[in-house]
Amino acid sequence: MKLRALATLLLVAVAPIGCGGGASERAIQVRMRYSRYLPAMITVKAGTTIDFTLNNTDPIDHEFIIGTAAQQLAHERGDPDDPHTGPGEAAIAGNTTRHLRFTFAEPGTFQFACHRPGHYAYGMKGTITVTRA
Repeated sequence: MKLRALATLLLVAVAPIGCGGGASERAIQVRMRYSRYLPAMITVKAGTTIDFTLNNTDPIDHEFIIGTAAQQLAHERGDPDDPHTGPGEAAIAGNTTRHLRFTFAEPGTFQFACHRPGHYAYGMKGTITVTRA
């Protein structure tokens, strides 16, 4: 029963926004729980703008930073007090929800991750695969 509910949640989480052909926007819900992301793997088409709903159900702060593997390593080595207000970056206080809009212009592989102390090393990261439109 729990697997059916999870499957339904994932289908709803990646449903397209709006109606009609050629929609270039999608809504994706990402839940943060026990310092993990759900879902941890996302696939989108190039040219799509995603409205991420970032739901932090943990009592501690998390981040959602989109970037390449090299950019994630730079964040990991950077300032732990960075407010993360740039494109594709959000800080989410414990037990709160935020929205982040991001357009994936080109195909490629990206990561999303949290760089609060110890979170990235613990495995708080995911993958976004951007396919050709």
